[in-house]
Amino acid sequence: MDLSEVLEPVVLNDYDDVHFNVQTVSSYDDSLLVSADAFLIGYSEDRNSNNVGVSAGTNAIRRSLYRLFQTSKPMMIIDVGNCVKGASVDDSYKNLEFCVNQLALYGKPIIVFGGTQEALSPVLKAGIGRVAYPAVCLVDSQIDWAEDDVFTNQTYIQKIVDACPLLRVIFVGIQEYLSSREAYKLIRENNYSYMRLGDCNTLITSSESFIRDAQIVSLDMNAVRYSDNPAGANVNGLYSEQICQVAWYAGYSPRMNVFHLSEYNPSKDNAEISEKLAGQILWHVLDGISQRKNESCDFSDDDMYLKRYLKHPMFPQDICFYESLIAQTMWVEVPIGSTGRKRIIPCSRKDYESFENGVVPELWMTEFNRLSNMD
Repeated sequence: MDLSEVLEPVVLNDYDDVHFNVQTVSSYDDSLLVSADAFLIGYSEDRNSNNVGVSAGTNAIRRSLYRLFQTSKPMMIIDVGNCVKGASVDDSYKNLEFCVNQLALYGKPIIVFGGTQEALSPVLKAGIGRVAYPAVCLVDSQIDWAEDDVFTNQTYIQKIVDACPLLRVIFVGIQEYLSSREAYKLIRENNYSYMRLGDCNTLITSSESFIRDAQIVSLDMNAVRYSDNPAGANVNGLYSEQICQVAWYAGYSPRMNVFHLSEYNPSKDNAEISEKLAGQILWHVLDGISQRKNESCDFSDDDMYLKRYLKHPMFPQDICFYESLIAQTMWVEVPIGSTGRKRIIPCSRKDYESFENGVVPELWMTEFNRLSNMD
């Protein structure tokens, strides 16, 4: 199997008022794909979903993206087209997984848009690569988990956790009254990190260190409040400006390999407002990618990272912080139980200052407890 069997190319001339600097392809030659700075893949499956009509949203999102102007810094964006819808839902998942797997070989960020959020499952297998401590960030209004054998866009989390037991799951924007007690019990028992909507509204910049740890960021359009997203289902939610800032953080992160935008339903959209927002979300991801620093995440490189050590009575050893001399971001080294091994996770400067004053941020504690259970 090759990409030409599972992708349908798009034709730029089929779209009007195009300003965006994007390259469409009619064939999938390695000589062209190797020049990409980022890839776009449309996906239109909705048969395992209660959000019927989502399948028609892929080209609408593309239309709104194409009408925008270029990112802050020039980049080669290749739109490889739409993933072929299979005879069955499982066939569609296999096609998407193959597409992401093949494009991941080029080592550039991949943006999947359209369809419903359970498509994260096939994306996950290819998107996390072979990292020792994989992480996924879910930007959503609720926790899509249930003790149910039926795999849908409202129950998919259990499947991705079962498929990757070491996976760190990070939630951003969740609204407590939209998820069951059992769902919250799951994330607490597994020491998953989460940031409620109220925390996001207090200071959206705090979400940056949550997002920066993830190889995959999956954004459900229902995370946005109805007044900014008429095709959505929730009265409360993130503002349009906030969701675009979250998208930019995802693109800018040196660890993000795949961004996944889902749950846009054009049949519920008034005046194409949600369509335009979806296009702008993708633009902000791409703009973040265009402004990435040449940050390798090689923390042994003294020319790239400045080390700082702090003591805390809770930890027997000094805790090491890394400050990027290129991106001015900060990271912290978290011990893994009594193994002697350590994992480096993102942190904010505010987190560092809190630790300096003796306060251990909750985000670190959940990850510290999760890693300790791996001991």
